[in-house]
Amino acid sequence: MTERSRRLLRLSIVTVMIAVSGCAWMQPGGGHPQQVASADVPPPMVQNCGIVSIGSPTKYACDGKVYTSFDLLKLRLAWEKEHGA
Repeated sequence: MTERSRRLLRLSIVTVMIAVSGCAWMQPGGGHPQQVASADVPPPMVQNCGIVSIGSPTKYACDGKVYTSFDLLKLRLAWEKEHGA
């Protein structure tokens, strides 16, 4: 096995471990089942989501959907404007 293929194998294993550990704490079904049924529930916060990709912009998995950091900010600001929070 060449050094390059060993490095690639190690990188793949580390990537899978990070992805699995990042999503392991997330509840099946999204964690906010009432989010769809009620508009009174605020949109998810970045702290409560799992990181899907680190790039520009960063993507997060929340409630079974993938959002960018900008999408989450827009949702939060719109909700706060509507509810006066």
